[in-house]
Amino acid sequence: MNVSSSITNKEESKNVPSKREGQEKVLIIESDMDDDMQIAAIEIASKDYHISNLGNHEIAQKLKDTFESKYYPTWNCIVGKSFGCKINAQKKHYLCFQIGSRTVILYKFR
Repeated sequence: MNVSSSITNKEESKNVPSKREGQEKVLIIESDMDDDMQIAAIEIASKDYHISNLGNHEIAQKLKDTFESKYYPTWNCIVGKSFGCKINAQKKHYLCFQIGSRTVILYKFR
């Protein structure tokens, strides 16, 4: 699965969890991250977003902690509904996606 900088509907892509009843659509906005890492990030955010209804800060912290334990430090995560940013990330370690009304940016700092 190649994901370009254009908005891509993840439901139409292979190897991505399909939308289940009660779940929001997930859109990849921009990514250069490997598929396995993308899927892990989306699954974590989806679970937290739908099952426990965590706030933005809690979702960001969970993604950061999980990725640091699995893929080594230093990861950063931004979750919100309205913000702008410019990020310098390590190559192959950047993901920006939308779940419901929230945008999630997950990246590893150089």
